[in-house]
Amino acid sequence: MKLSLSLQRALLTHLLAYQPLIEALDGPHIHDAPPHPSSGARPDTYLVIGDENIAAFSTQTTSGSEHEIVLSVWSAVRGYAALKSAMAALYDALEETPLVLTGGTVVSLRFLTARTSREARGRLRRADCRFRLLVEHDPES
Repeated sequence: MKLSLSLQRALLTHLLAYQPLIEALDGPHIHDAPPHPSSGARPDTYLVIGDENIAAFSTQTTSGSEHEIVLSVWSAVRGYAALKSAMAALYDALEETPLVLTGGTVVSLRFLTARTSREARGRLRRADCRFRLLVEHDPES
Protein backbone atom coordinates (compact mmCIF):
# COMPACT_ATOMS: atom_id res chain seq x y z
CA MET A 1 0.00 0.00 0.00
CA LYS A 2 2.82 2.36 0.76
CA LEU A 3 3.81 2.73 -2.91
CA SER A 4 0.34 3.08 -4.40
CA LEU A 5 0.53 6.86 -4.84
CA SER A 6 4.13 6.64 -6.06
CA LEU A 7 3.02 4.05 -8.61
CA GLN A 8 0.16 6.26 -9.80
CA ARG A 9 2.54 9.21 -10.24
CA ALA A 10 5.06 7.01 -12.08
CA LEU A 11 2.35 5.72 -14.42
CA LEU A 12 1.12 9.23 -15.17
CA THR A 13 4.64 10.50 -15.90
CA HIS A 14 5.50 7.44 -17.97
CA LEU A 15 2.33 7.49 -20.06
CA LEU A 16 2.49 11.24 -20.69
CA ALA A 17 6.01 10.79 -22.05
CA TYR A 18 4.98 8.13 -24.57
CA GLN A 19 4.27 10.07 -27.76
CA PRO A 20 2.32 7.37 -29.67
CA LEU A 21 -0.18 7.20 -26.79
CA ILE A 22 -0.53 10.99 -26.68
CA GLU A 23 -1.16 10.94 -30.44
CA ALA A 24 -3.78 8.18 -30.08
CA LEU A 25 -5.53 10.26 -27.41
CA ASP A 26 -5.24 13.47 -29.51
CA GLY A 27 -3.34 15.13 -26.68
CA PRO A 28 -2.18 14.54 -23.09
CA HIS A 29 -5.60 13.36 -21.94
CA ILE A 30 -4.61 11.12 -19.03
CA HIS A 31 -6.44 11.59 -15.72
CA ASP A 32 -7.10 9.95 -12.37
CA ALA A 33 -10.82 10.71 -12.73
CA PRO A 34 -12.95 11.18 -15.85
CA PRO A 35 -13.30 14.83 -16.89
CA HIS A 36 -16.74 16.09 -15.90
CA PRO A 37 -19.03 16.56 -18.93
CA SER A 38 -20.22 19.97 -17.73
CA SER A 39 -16.64 21.32 -17.74
CA GLY A 40 -16.71 21.47 -21.53
CA ALA A 41 -13.17 20.08 -21.48
CA ARG A 42 -13.94 16.40 -22.06
CA PRO A 43 -11.84 15.19 -24.99
CA ASP A 44 -13.17 12.64 -27.47
CA THR A 45 -10.70 9.98 -26.28
CA TYR A 46 -8.98 9.88 -22.89
CA LEU A 47 -7.39 7.51 -20.41
CA VAL A 48 -8.20 7.18 -16.71
CA ILE A 49 -5.86 5.61 -14.17
CA GLY A 50 -8.46 3.72 -12.19
CA ASP A 51 -9.08 0.99 -9.69
CA GLU A 52 -6.24 -0.85 -8.03
CA ASN A 53 -6.02 -4.02 -5.97
CA ILE A 54 -2.93 -4.40 -3.80
CA ALA A 55 -1.61 -7.54 -2.14
CA ALA A 56 1.53 -8.37 -0.21
CA PHE A 57 4.31 -9.84 -2.29
CA SER A 58 7.31 -10.31 -0.04
CA THR A 59 10.04 -12.88 0.39
CA GLN A 60 12.37 -13.62 3.29
CA THR A 61 14.82 -11.06 1.96
CA THR A 62 12.67 -8.38 0.30
CA SER A 63 9.49 -6.50 1.02
CA GLY A 64 7.14 -5.96 -1.87
CA SER A 65 3.64 -5.65 -3.19
CA GLU A 66 1.52 -6.84 -6.08
CA HIS A 67 -0.61 -4.18 -7.78
CA GLU A 68 -3.40 -5.01 -10.19
CA ILE A 69 -4.41 -1.77 -11.81
CA VAL A 70 -7.15 -0.86 -14.28
CA LEU A 71 -6.35 1.69 -16.95
CA SER A 72 -9.57 2.68 -18.71
CA VAL A 73 -9.67 4.19 -22.19
CA TRP A 74 -12.84 6.10 -23.01
CA SER A 75 -13.90 7.31 -26.45
CA ALA A 76 -16.84 9.27 -27.82
CA VAL A 77 -15.71 8.54 -31.38
CA ARG A 78 -18.18 6.28 -33.19
CA GLY A 79 -17.01 2.73 -33.67
CA TYR A 80 -14.13 1.07 -31.87
CA ALA A 81 -11.13 2.09 -34.02
CA ALA A 82 -10.07 5.09 -31.89
CA LEU A 83 -10.53 3.10 -28.70
CA LYS A 84 -8.51 0.15 -29.97
CA SER A 85 -5.73 2.39 -31.30
CA ALA A 86 -5.39 3.94 -27.85
CA MET A 87 -5.44 0.48 -26.24
CA ALA A 88 -2.59 -0.67 -28.48
CA ALA A 89 -0.55 2.45 -27.71
CA LEU A 90 -1.16 1.95 -23.98
CA TYR A 91 0.07 -1.64 -24.19
CA ASP A 92 3.16 -0.56 -26.12
CA ALA A 93 3.89 2.24 -23.64
CA LEU A 94 4.01 -0.22 -20.77
CA GLU A 95 5.84 -2.98 -22.66
CA GLU A 96 8.57 -1.01 -24.41
CA THR A 97 10.27 0.94 -21.62
CA PRO A 98 10.63 0.28 -17.88
CA LEU A 99 8.54 2.18 -15.39
CA VAL A 100 10.62 4.31 -13.01
CA LEU A 101 9.22 4.30 -9.49
CA THR A 102 10.26 6.32 -6.43
CA GLY A 103 10.65 4.12 -3.35
CA GLY A 104 10.75 0.81 -5.18
CA THR A 105 11.46 -1.12 -8.33
CA VAL A 106 8.93 -2.59 -10.72
CA VAL A 107 10.29 -6.10 -11.23
CA SER A 108 7.42 -7.34 -13.40
CA LEU A 109 4.70 -5.64 -15.42
CA ARG A 110 2.26 -7.85 -17.29
CA PHE A 111 -0.90 -7.28 -19.25
CA LEU A 112 -3.74 -9.40 -17.84
CA THR A 113 -7.02 -8.64 -19.62
CA ALA A 114 -8.95 -6.05 -21.57
CA ARG A 115 -12.68 -5.68 -21.94
CA THR A 116 -14.48 -3.29 -24.25
CA SER A 117 -18.01 -2.12 -23.67
CA ARG A 118 -20.48 0.55 -24.71
CA GLU A 119 -22.25 2.94 -22.35
CA ALA A 120 -25.97 2.24 -22.05
CA ARG A 121 -26.89 5.20 -24.26
CA GLY A 122 -24.23 4.19 -26.78
CA ARG A 123 -22.38 7.54 -26.79
CA LEU A 124 -19.18 6.37 -25.13
CA ARG A 125 -17.07 3.29 -25.64
CA ARG A 126 -14.81 2.01 -22.88
CA ALA A 127 -11.91 -0.39 -22.59
CA ASP A 128 -10.82 -1.57 -19.15
CA CYS A 129 -7.22 -2.79 -19.42
CA ARG A 130 -5.84 -4.67 -16.41
CA PHE A 131 -2.14 -4.86 -15.68
CA ARG A 132 -0.26 -6.65 -12.89
CA LEU A 133 2.83 -5.03 -11.42
CA LEU A 134 5.18 -6.62 -8.90
CA VAL A 135 7.07 -4.04 -6.90
CA GLU A 136 10.06 -4.53 -4.61
CA HIS A 137 10.21 -1.85 -1.94
CA ASP A 138 13.50 -0.04 -1.42
CA PRO A 139 14.86 -0.96 2.02
CA GLU A 140 15.61 2.70 2.83
CA SER A 141 12.11 3.97 2.12
